[in-house]
Amino acid sequence: MLWMNDIGKSFGPQALFEGVQWQVNPGQRFGLIGPNGAGKSTLIKIIAGMVEADHGQVTSIKGLKLGYLPQEVAELASNSIRDEASKGLAELWAIKDHVDELALQLSEHAEHPESREYKECLSLFGAAQARFEQEGGFEAEARVEQVLCGLGFTVAQLDDPCDTLSGGWQMRVVLARLLLQSPDLLLLDEPTNHLDLESVGWLKHFLNSFEGSLILISHDRWFLNQICTHIAELTQAGVGIYTGHFESYLEQVEQQRELLDRQRKNQAKKTANLERFIDRFRYKSTKAKQVQSRIKLLEKMQTVEEAQETQTIHFHLPEPPKCGRTVMTLEGVEQGYSAEQLIYRGLDVKVERGQHLALVGPNGAGKSTLLKLFAGAISPRRGHRELGHLVKPYYFAQHQTEALNMEYTVLQEAQSAKEGVLITQLRSMLGAFLFDSDDVKKKVAVLSGGEKNRLALVKMLLTPSNLLLLDEPTNHLDMGSRAVLAQALRSYEGAVVLISHDRHFIDEVCEEVWEVNRGRVTPFLGNYSEYQERVQRGDRPLPFPLSAPPPSGFNQPSAGGESLAPPRVDRKEERRRAAERRDARSKLLKPLRRRVKSAEEEIERLEAKLLELGELQCAPDHYDRPEEVVRVAKEVRESESALEQAMEEWESAELELNEIAERFDES
Repeated sequence: MLWMNDIGKSFGPQALFEGVQWQVNPGQRFGLIGPNGAGKSTLIKIIAGMVEADHGQVTSIKGLKLGYLPQEVAELASNSIRDEASKGLAELWAIKDHVDELALQLSEHAEHPESREYKECLSLFGAAQARFEQEGGFEAEARVEQVLCGLGFTVAQLDDPCDTLSGGWQMRVVLARLLLQSPDLLLLDEPTNHLDLESVGWLKHFLNSFEGSLILISHDRWFLNQICTHIAELTQAGVGIYTGHFESYLEQVEQQRELLDRQRKNQAKKTANLERFIDRFRYKSTKAKQVQSRIKLLEKMQTVEEAQETQTIHFHLPEPPKCGRTVMTLEGVEQGYSAEQLIYRGLDVKVERGQHLALVGPNGAGKSTLLKLFAGAISPRRGHRELGHLVKPYYFAQHQTEALNMEYTVLQEAQSAKEGVLITQLRSMLGAFLFDSDDVKKKVAVLSGGEKNRLALVKMLLTPSNLLLLDEPTNHLDMGSRAVLAQALRSYEGAVVLISHDRHFIDEVCEEVWEVNRGRVTPFLGNYSEYQERVQRGDRPLPFPLSAPPPSGFNQPSAGGESLAPPRVDRKEERRRAAERRDARSKLLKPLRRRVKSAEEEIERLEAKLLELGELQCAPDHYDRPEEVVRVAKEVRESESALEQAMEEWESAELELNEIAERFDES
């Protein structure tokens, strides 16, 4: 249905991509992936006809209907949310207008039902009304409400003007308008960036039921796994197509890498043998013919290039300063938009040292508000916030990039985070985040969204803290960068409280989930996937206690007149014991995890060493040196023995780690 032939695009001297060959067939759902700056958004704009390619062309079947959602949308006018989204049904409303016009004409000829004009008008009216019904016209308003509510709006909000919404909510209105168009090919550029986890889940179900084709740019691994039938990887050399979802793509890439590695090693051996023969018999007339044939063979041989590693950021968080056991306390907190619109009333919660937890819940539940209360970005209307002993929090806001000074260069902005840091250290750190010697001289204003987010992470790294409060830290980061950030946070020994719409990221980082909803905060031990399983089983723990009744309307009475709210109980002792269990679990598991990691690194080192020794033993001239033969054989025996010990250490530590983790989970 759509073909791209030899598409290329450059900006100035920099070539984004060349020779893109890509065919999109009916029903295919592509995940378009690649590192930041690869040109994914530009390629989608070329497909949508918004940007011209430098060369090549895009062709499609006649009448193909495209729907395009950009990463950032222009501000909407003062139309109501319902009316703006309804523009996606413009063709249907045109049919309705035609039906209404014919109905008016019919009424004008009603006095003469036997006239030719009346009969013609009646026939046209019947056909138009049948088409309106066939196109789902009578369910159109309900469909508009269904899509908008699926994206997080309430029915009461639908008549509010769009220009009162934030940028993220305006993005949802545009997405609703686009989804209602039912295009043949849907082009989505990072549609989940402004959605909460529940809305991402709804969008997943909607797209899976979408009958058209899809090209989706996303760095959310879970979302790509749920949606895609194919993965398209964009590089400078073009587009590589892989069948299956993202995990299948990873497996195929690894298989290709292993195949290339084997081919390269085999070619190296063959080349070495040919060169050795040529060098040995180059000046023997009796071997001249064989030498020339081998020289020609070498000249024709195409070099198998080593697989290129994708460049990603690499860093670790600084060791957190020592602090007390409790890092943050909220007691009797009341907070909301006004005294009549409260989000929390009488909330009591604590964050302990070393906790890694995620705040989850629907939009408007109060996740960002709770994080801001922790950060001191807002003050509670009532109650108090208390930082623990020697606690140094760092707040990474959802729009942290907006706090950057757009007039500074990258280097100047990094310098502003902390005084006294040497320029060489700053350049080294910026280099770790993929800012080269030219990039550090750029103004912040010209950076892409991903580059600004990486710069904000550099500033976070320069600020030692023992409590990280992160609101959507992965926005605009590519997958490699997300993976490295997750690894850094996972090994970070300070406390982490984060909000993210990326389920895979939460699973990688967090060992606890706090569900925020209806003014209550309910803790679940385990990552997000485990939290979902428990909720589906109906296994719900008690929420944190309130020191005052929740806001009115948050706990409606049941049909029998009883409150649905959990009974008020004194859980101080239970919370103390839970904290002790977490502390004990952490103290036992951390050294075991270090043992497992150390053993894995030792196994990897020894396997690599044995591979090198094996190659030495396979060399034709190896056995010409008896002393070398003895030395290598001894190293092989020692390495094999050490590898066996490392494997035993890994198995022992892994077994002990799993047993302790299961014991705590069962308790």
